[in-house]
Amino acid sequence: MNQLSYTRATTKTRRKIQEAFAELLKERGATNDISVTDLAERAEITRGTFYNYYNNINEVRVELQNEIEKHLFSEYKNLNTLEGIEKYIDDVFVFLERQEVIYRELLATDAPTGFLAQLEKEITQSVFVTMRAIGVDYEAAELELLFLTNGTIAIVRKYYRGEVSLSLVEIRDYLKNKLRWMLKKYQK
Repeated sequence: MNQLSYTRATTKTRRKIQEAFAELLKERGATNDISVTDLAERAEITRGTFYNYYNNINEVRVELQNEIEKHLFSEYKNLNTLEGIEKYIDDVFVFLERQEVIYRELLATDAPTGFLAQLEKEITQSVFVTMRAIGVDYEAAELELLFLTNGTIAIVRKYYRGEVSLSLVEIRDYLKNKLRWMLKKYQK
């Protein structure tokens, strides 16, 4: 098997394991309630294949969280324009949409609350940086910004749980419109 084929096979197997993990997490509610045997069966692989990629179930969860955090948090530091924040928001929602199958399962449970809290924190901090850079009174806007980010995270979670009829695009557009309105309102 050449290197490219090996890499594709590895990626495909890891993705199968991650998707099976997300499904089982939704069904059972906790990582501790998932066994390697259950995961291997769901992913249609052997236990040995699982252990070729991971040492335990928790490593699957950690890898998924790291993948999300790497994509959503590491590339976007010190955004200092409204356009930069809007691009960041677009990228977050494109990523969530592209990975919808797996994140629908993960975000429908209570397990990833740390991820959602981190997403909320990152967006809020990025917006505060932008507010300072473009001359917005961020202290006056702080409460509204917290309501906006907390509310958006709650709506995204409800979306993944099937509790709202909005699409990710509608949620994203609403967030961007409210953000523009808020920045204009508090412009010094």
